[in-house]
Formats: sequence, C-alpha cells, structure tokens
Amino acid sequence: MLKPSTPSASHDSTGASGNDEGAEYYPHIVFLQNKARRDEFCPRNLKKMHMAVDKLMAHSHLKYKGTLSMLDCNIFPGLSRNYLETEVNLFLLPLQDNDGDDALTKAGAGTSPLFSLLPEYRGHPPFSSLVSKLRSQLLAMSRCQLSHTILTEKNWFHYAARIWDGVKKSSALSEYSRLLS
Repeated sequence: MLKPSTPSASHDSTGASGNDEGAEYYPHIVFLQNKARRDEFCPRNLKKMHMAVDKLMAHSHLKYKGTLSMLDCNIFPGLSRNYLETEVNLFLLPLQDNDGDDALTKAGAGTSPLFSLLPEYRGHPPFSSLVSKLRSQLLAMSRCQLSHTILTEKNWFHYAARIWDGVKKSSALSEYSRLLS
C-alpha cells in the first residue's frame, strides 16, 4: 500500500527527529499458528507462547498487543482476562479436519450407541468455529487513517505518480540499470 506523504528530495539523511514521525503507520501484526496440536491449547503452554512472543517483540514498534484475543472469544471459558499478563495477538488453529457427522460410521460394533453419537474430545473447539472467531476479530480491528484527508482514487493516483517520479529519479535505480547494461 502506498503511503500518501512522500519525503522530499532533501530527505536523504535520517535525523533523530525522524524516528517517531511514522509511528502511526506501523501495522498491526497477528501471529497465527496453524496445525496446532492438542497440547498447545493447554493454558500453561498458551501462556508460555505469549511470553516468548512478547520477549521477541519487546523492542519492535509493530502493534503486536491488544487487538486480538483468544480469551475474549470464549475458547477458554474458565480463564479470566488477566490470566495472561501480556496478551499478544496470537491465535491458534488446529489441523483442518472433516467436521461431518460420521460418528456412527466411526463407532465399532461393540460400542454403545450413546457414546457413538457424542463428539470426540479434541481439546479445542472445531476448526470452523475457530476460523469464524478469528475472522470476526480480524474484521473488528481498528484501522489507522493513512492521511489527514480522504484518500480518493484521484489522490491515490497522484501519490503513486509522485512516488514513481521519485523512483525514476533515484540514483540507486540509475546505478542498477547501468550495472545491468
């Protein structure tokens, strides 16, 4: 995606004041672990994963906390919101399997019909349920405004043309094309 405000041509050196300038444009990052095993849905292991990701991302400017929660969507009904001291945007998805009602075909000849109708305990909700909860939380995330004005197609084209002009006038591109020829 293109950022509407482009730097001027004299902006080649980075100063100390330029570090905090683009802080509002840092994206939200979500860690999604697919093919999660049954033991990874254990609250103790979930807490360890959150702490590890928090340690790794401690010095990052990316928004990796507070916008997505497995505790808020009632996957772990017995855990309170403050179980995880630092809740990062981490979501676990198990292996995708067929959620069809083939319990009767799985049941052996010697099993009770009552137990054959009960779903198998997996340690987590079904895949389709988790995907719908993840989708609803992703779509509910707040979106940052890229510019102080409304970004129309005309404005976007204007910004894209300015960036393309900057790329064409770039010394790095001319050096690269000189090396190719």
